[in-house]
Amino acid sequence: MFLSSGEEISLPDLDSFTGAQIGDYQNIETTKAYKVLFADSTEEYILFLTKNTGKESQIAEALQKSLPILGIVVLVVSVIAAFFYSRYMTAPIKKVSRLSKQMADMDFNGLCSTTRTDEIGVLSVSLNTLSQKLGAALSDLQKANQKLQSDIDMERQLERQRVEFFSAASHELKTPITIIKGQLQGMLYQVGRYKDREPYLAQSLEVTDNLEKMVQELLTISRLDTTGYAFNPSHIHLDKLIYDRLTVHEDLFMQRELSVEKDISPEVCISGDLQLLQKVVDNLLGNAAAYSPAGERITVKVWQADEKAHLTIENTGVHIPDKDIPKLFEAFYRVDQSRNRQTGGTGLGLYIVKTILDLHGAAIKIENTTQGVKVSVQF
Repeated sequence: MFLSSGEEISLPDLDSFTGAQIGDYQNIETTKAYKVLFADSTEEYILFLTKNTGKESQIAEALQKSLPILGIVVLVVSVIAAFFYSRYMTAPIKKVSRLSKQMADMDFNGLCSTTRTDEIGVLSVSLNTLSQKLGAALSDLQKANQKLQSDIDMERQLERQRVEFFSAASHELKTPITIIKGQLQGMLYQVGRYKDREPYLAQSLEVTDNLEKMVQELLTISRLDTTGYAFNPSHIHLDKLIYDRLTVHEDLFMQRELSVEKDISPEVCISGDLQLLQKVVDNLLGNAAAYSPAGERITVKVWQADEKAHLTIENTGVHIPDKDIPKLFEAFYRVDQSRNRQTGGTGLGLYIVKTILDLHGAAIKIENTTQGVKVSVQF
C-alpha cells in the first residue's frame, strides 16, 4: 500500500517491502487505484493490485528446470502403461492363436478362457464352440471308422472262413466220390475181387448214403449262413421236445446197448425254431450214442433256473483230449479220423449245432467229466 505521497507502507498481512515507488508501476498493468482513509488517521492512502513479476519469473524458471524430469517421468509412466495395456490387449489374441494352432493339429481338447465382452471375447467364444463341434464330429468320425474297420475285418474273417470251409468241403466230397468211382469201375470191368459185385455194391451204397448226408448238411449250413436268414420262432416245450427225440433214438440206443437216464423237469419252455432245435438235439444224442462204448450210460437232464433253460447230455466211458475240445465246433474237424469214418460222421454235426444255437442266442459247452463227456446248452 502506498501513501498519497507515493511511499509504500507495509500491511500486517504482507510479508515484506518490495522497495518500489508508486511511479514504478506506471508501465505495469494494475487494477484501478482507490483512495483509502483509516479511522485512526487522516492520512490518505492509494490502493491498487498488480502482478508480482518477480514471483512469476521464479515459477517460470522452476518449471523450466523441472520440465526434463517431468518429461522423463511421463515417458516412463507411458511406457509402463503401454506395456501392461498391450499385454491386456494381446493376451486373449495369443490364446486364440494358440487354440487355432491346436485345431490345425487336429487337437480339439483345448478351450480359450476369457471373460471379455468385446470383439475378442466374442471371437474366443465362437472359436471354443467351433472347437467343441469339430471335436464331437471328429470323435463320431473315428467311431464310424473303427466300426467300419471292424466290419471290414469281420467280413475278411468270414470270407477266409468261407474259403477254408469250401476247401475242406471239396476235399471231404472228393474222398467218397473217388471211392464210389473206383468201386464202380472195378465192378464194371470185373477186375480181381470186384468180380463179386454184391459186397461192393453194398459198400458203394453206404458211401453214397454218407455222401448224401454230407450234401444235406452242406445245404443246411449254406441256408443258415445266408445273409439275412431269419427263422420263425415259436413257443416250444423243451421237455416235450427232448422226450420226443429220445423216443426216436430208442432203437439206436438199443443197438448200441446203451442205457438212458432221464432227469427232465416239466414245463420248461423256450422260444425258437422247432425244426432247427430238433436237428440240434438229434445231433447231440446221435454223437452221444455213436461214440459211447457198448454197455455205457447216457444221462439227459432238463431244468429251468434263473429264467434260463438248461440241457445237459452226458455219455460215459469215453473222453476227449483237452487239446481237441476247442476245435470241436470247427467244420470237418474230427478227433479220431478212422473212428469217425466208421461211425459215418461228416465232421459237420457240431458245426451245425453251434450255428443253430448262435442264431437262438444260446450257449453250448463241451467238457470232460470223471465218467465221460458232457454237453451243456443254456437257452
